[in-house]
Amino acid sequence: MPDAGMTDMLIRLLAAWLLLAGAALWASRERLGLSGRMLIASARGLLQLLALAFVLHWIFDIRSHLAQALLVAVFCVLAAHNSAGHYDGRRSTWLAAAVGLICGCVVTLPWLAFSGAIADDTRTLVPLGSMIAANGMNAVSIMFERLKGGGVVGDGMKLAMIPTIDTLRVVGLVHMPGIFVGMVLAGAPAFEAAVAQLVVLYMIIASSFTACLVSVRVMGYVQER
Repeated sequence: MPDAGMTDMLIRLLAAWLLLAGAALWASRERLGLSGRMLIASARGLLQLLALAFVLHWIFDIRSHLAQALLVAVFCVLAAHNSAGHYDGRRSTWLAAAVGLICGCVVTLPWLAFSGAIADDTRTLVPLGSMIAANGMNAVSIMFERLKGGGVVGDGMKLAMIPTIDTLRVVGLVHMPGIFVGMVLAGAPAFEAAVAQLVVLYMIIASSFTACLVSVRVMGYVQER
């Protein structure tokens, strides 16, 4: 007989997925070419998160800073592959995006850990590294789309930074971010939750900007060679 807790989780997951399925159906009726991508992404996300949940306790047992850095670098390389597909999919573009994302991590994580803004354990560094890789990937992908359409580098970077800057501009007014809400629901003081959220938002803006700037510079260098 299935566990009641597992059944409840599956019901909640199905309820949320039905929203996505409805959006995919609507996109299909409008012939936008998005429905297949939505459904495939939902399946990939499900499998990847379940796999992550399965191995997470082993990941959190890592104590070596080198192993932590290698794991975050893997996140960046995988994210860069996705971003490169928005431009030309070449290995040189993949390399440029990977270098940019890794530089975004190098610029932010060591400084925050050294200054005491974040803890230097795996439970903190690895999730934050994945956030940098994911948000940097989004920014680099937007920039690449702009460049592919014939835009100049400056315009591409401005467009890429709009989502993160807008999020910071309206945080606390329109948007209550996940870290803030999660900490408050867990019983943490609201001021402490606000500081933790701001640290992450500042980190994301700095790392995303670094990722975009380094990526396009490396691309230019490779093309000149």
